[in-house]
Amino acid sequence: MVGLSGPSGSGKSTLGNILLGLLCPSQGQVYWKDDPIFQGEGKNLPREKTVHLLRCKYQKIFQDPLASFCPKQTLGEALGDVVFYHGLGNIPLDRHLERLGLDPDMLNRYPHQLSGGELQRMALIRVMLLKPSFIVADEPTSRLDLSVQAHIIRLIAGFSRSDGCAVLLISHDAELIQAVCDRCIYIDSLTCRGSAP
Repeated sequence: MVGLSGPSGSGKSTLGNILLGLLCPSQGQVYWKDDPIFQGEGKNLPREKTVHLLRCKYQKIFQDPLASFCPKQTLGEALGDVVFYHGLGNIPLDRHLERLGLDPDMLNRYPHQLSGGELQRMALIRVMLLKPSFIVADEPTSRLDLSVQAHIIRLIAGFSRSDGCAVLLISHDAELIQAVCDRCIYIDSLTCRGSAP
């Protein structure tokens, strides 16, 4: 886990979105296993290659879990779409729900019927289904009560370590990043500096 911290406007989310392939860098290059995916000056490699390399293996956990789900779908339908679209076969969703301490009945509910912490755990399940290599967790606890923030961070860290998935944790909270991440990067509008324990 790598933590990325800095003030608002310093480019933390922009960097995360570039790494995910959602934005193209204005300078430099982004590589996937020694293969360049994005080149500077707004150029990128063919879309087919980008989609193939990034769309399943690179995932994002958003700040606002409610906004990341379709309000007209039950959570079971939303997760079922992921399974169907990516051809994942018969995946026992109950096992994932149990792993994150959620009741299987929640699959029959709509996003607004869950708490923020429950919904963020559903978002984590949606990401886990794809067995990603890399997750950008962009302020994943900023919209949650203090009582559940630590729990969500522990779940993300546990998933990273048990499933061998790299995580870029973006947060304004430098103390949080220092406590849970293996390496910390502090960014501001002029400089970028990193540290490792």
